[in-house]
Amino acid sequence: MLEAGGNAVDAAVACGLVAGVVEPTETTLGGSGFMLVHDPVRSRDWSIEFPARAPRGARPDMFTLAGRQEGTRLVALSAVVDDANVEGPLACGVPATMAGLLAAHEELGRLPRTQVFAPAIELAHNGFVVDSYHALQTLAALPELRAHPDAARIFLTEQGLPPVPAYHGQASLGTGPLLRQQDLGSTLERIADQGRAGLYEGPVARAIGGAFADLGGVLTEQDLASYRPVIGAPLRLRYRDWEVLAPASPCGAWTELQILALLGHFDLGHAGTDRLHLIAQASRRAFADRYHWLADPDFVRVPLRTLLSESYTGALADRVRADEMAPWTAPGGAPPWEEFAGRAVHHPWPRPGEAPSYTVASGGGTLNLDHGTTHFSVIDADGMTVSCTHTAANAFGNKIVPPGTGLLFDSAMAWFNASPGAANSIAPGKRPLANMGPLIARRVDGERTIALGAPGGRRIISAVTQVLSNVVDRGLEIQEAISAPRIDASGTAVLVSERVDDAEHEALSLRGYTTVTVSEEHEPFSYELARPVACAADRHQRTAAADPFTIASTAAL
Repeated sequence: MLEAGGNAVDAAVACGLVAGVVEPTETTLGGSGFMLVHDPVRSRDWSIEFPARAPRGARPDMFTLAGRQEGTRLVALSAVVDDANVEGPLACGVPATMAGLLAAHEELGRLPRTQVFAPAIELAHNGFVVDSYHALQTLAALPELRAHPDAARIFLTEQGLPPVPAYHGQASLGTGPLLRQQDLGSTLERIADQGRAGLYEGPVARAIGGAFADLGGVLTEQDLASYRPVIGAPLRLRYRDWEVLAPASPCGAWTELQILALLGHFDLGHAGTDRLHLIAQASRRAFADRYHWLADPDFVRVPLRTLLSESYTGALADRVRADEMAPWTAPGGAPPWEEFAGRAVHHPWPRPGEAPSYTVASGGGTLNLDHGTTHFSVIDADGMTVSCTHTAANAFGNKIVPPGTGLLFDSAMAWFNASPGAANSIAPGKRPLANMGPLIARRVDGERTIALGAPGGRRIISAVTQVLSNVVDRGLEIQEAISAPRIDASGTAVLVSERVDDAEHEALSLRGYTTVTVSEEHEPFSYELARPVACAADRHQRTAAADPFTIASTAAL
């Protein structure tokens, strides 16, 4: 798209469309996401938000809690009977990704829509080469794919098995089979021709509504017709000498901003072996607030302005300086997203009587990892910058493909707390608290810009904040910042990269943290510490960077 004279938004939208074709294990065009755009030519920033929304037929008690399930494969905040909030007809939100990409292109793109859609259409019709990662993810989802005929027809062989490259010993005997998605190609052609109406109205919308009605779901044709993305101003936070932009809808970036605001009270450039302790404490205090207070502000009162304020984060920083460890859950107990859903650790309300009361006792989920998200960043020759994350929330989403459409749908209902009575409980039309957290950061002197994000569930948040801190506080270049070892303190134990310095790791242990070492270099398909990717630009060069231990790609013109 850039070679053809398009801008960063043209390139980003084309990339997002292609990802929806070639990465069904990561994302879907029936999912949701967030895009940030900075245009230095017009001196303007945009937040293009296409979050998931619960269908209008959704209810707070629509799922039956299954209790805590240790060791199960979950992407959910809550464990429910039959994983119904992850797989099947009740699991999806209203499809939003296509609406968001179309809105971004219409508002800011330069090339014709048909040209931007062309690569995705070609790949859907002619196919893409299946690699080992795709094959392994398909194998992991095999029972669920087999349960849905149209998904099985598209993504499995005639024998009901994953398509896999041919191997003999250690040598590949070919480039691998092609995965073709003819129905999806036809749907994309319709949308390229008709725009929004090609999906959200007419025969495709009727096919979607009819399929979910037949399966006992609550997503309807009316839900599609009423969905609209939001184009507005991003949130802004000053971090040192940088301005950080984030989506304004409920997502992981809200917690990224709070962690950064808290870290801003410390000198991380000279913290020595205390650096990871400060990151862990900032993370745990921000996540405790996230698990209790954050949700869709259209439905509940959310003290976001206070959570990001200098005074509030300064008070939390004082607790850290006083060696007051953040209250946290112990191994073997309830996970923190369950524990703190009903128990506030901090009170960000000016008067206690203003605070909503959330007393839900059980969230239930144990792992809360996304295995279905992609992020891409673009900077063009004029400096227009895009940071975009979109997702299926689960590999192959909820596994349902309405006949004739080729579209997968997400598992966004898994992001809600399935217990009524929490801030993030289910309500019709409500946005779940997503984990995605794309950011754009700019030096206030205009000398440098970074577009940053990651897949990786709630661990996106820790990864993105540490990469940005590595640039701002430690003076690392963007590839160094991404390659540097990280931790994650959002769960019960602190996950620590095997590459973390022994002295720093020991300092964490001496302070009483339960730590788990993550073997990044030996598990290339892992999401344990997320998978950040970024673009950076200054007056002299533009650079693309990606996590060296996981699957990602970079390109430059």
